[in-house]
Amino acid sequence: MTKVLLDMAMSLDGFISTSDGSDAGLYDWYFDESNPVDQAAVKEIVAISGAIVLGRGAFGLGEDSGGFDDTPYDVDHFVITHRPPATPPGNPRIRFVTTGIEDAIAAAKKSAGDRYATVGGGADIAQQLLAAGLVDEIALHIAPIVLGTGLALFTGLPNRLDLRQTRTIAGERALHVWYEVTKRAT
Repeated sequence: MTKVLLDMAMSLDGFISTSDGSDAGLYDWYFDESNPVDQAAVKEIVAISGAIVLGRGAFGLGEDSGGFDDTPYDVDHFVITHRPPATPPGNPRIRFVTTGIEDAIAAAKKSAGDRYATVGGGADIAQQLLAAGLVDEIALHIAPIVLGTGLALFTGLPNRLDLRQTRTIAGERALHVWYEVTKRAT
């Protein structure tokens, strides 16, 4: 059965971006090819991801930076939105889902096959999926940055969320911690 993996970088104080949506260096480890441990984490996430799920805001940030032109993820991307663009993007693997998070996850799981349906952003979509009990595992990449303020990942959940740590990898520019969701927030 395909699992849903929430894959996020975050600051030491629990923020996944600044208040205006900037990553503030939280993903520097991802793009720094000189760090073999961090790059092994990147390669693993790319290899195990059979589909990507993201929100409209995260899609917009990626689109604005040309991030989908040479993405290492050669898989279908499912963008959850109420506002699909009038003109579809040039990448045929990007699909817009306007019927809600459950439909997006179902489509992503079907597309992913025996790999993960990986949720890559942003905060609102991640929180909705956690609150709905649709996340099976979480991979956090904790950057040695304290933002002080911004968009927090674990806020607004209706109930307690219990996790079991399954592994930790100490990279040079991030600490990579994997969790299994043992009790869902719903």
